[in-house]
Amino acid sequence: CVNYSTEIQPIFTSRCVNCHINNNYGGLNLSSWSNLMTEDSNNGPVVSPGDSTNSPLWIKVNSGVMPQGGSKLTDTQIHLIGQWIYEGALAEPPAN
Repeated sequence: CVNYSTEIQPIFTSRCVNCHINNNYGGLNLSSWSNLMTEDSNNGPVVSPGDSTNSPLWIKVNSGVMPQGGSKLTDTQIHLIGQWIYEGALAEPPAN
């Protein structure tokens, strides 16, 4: 299972929070799981747990629309985000 705190948040921290913090871009704060999951962007929720292909966040990073002003995320990073959403977009992986 993909671990949000060790695999996903570092991607957001290094590539996304410069713009997406304190809701200063698109109404989306990517500084933590709770912000991502409890706040809607200006266009509504960005993650549909269990459904990465219909999650606006994954659609934008997969298409290369985000992040703006720099190189797109790596295929590995995009896959990890998609896998995390597919697995339910959990804050912590389920206990084994």
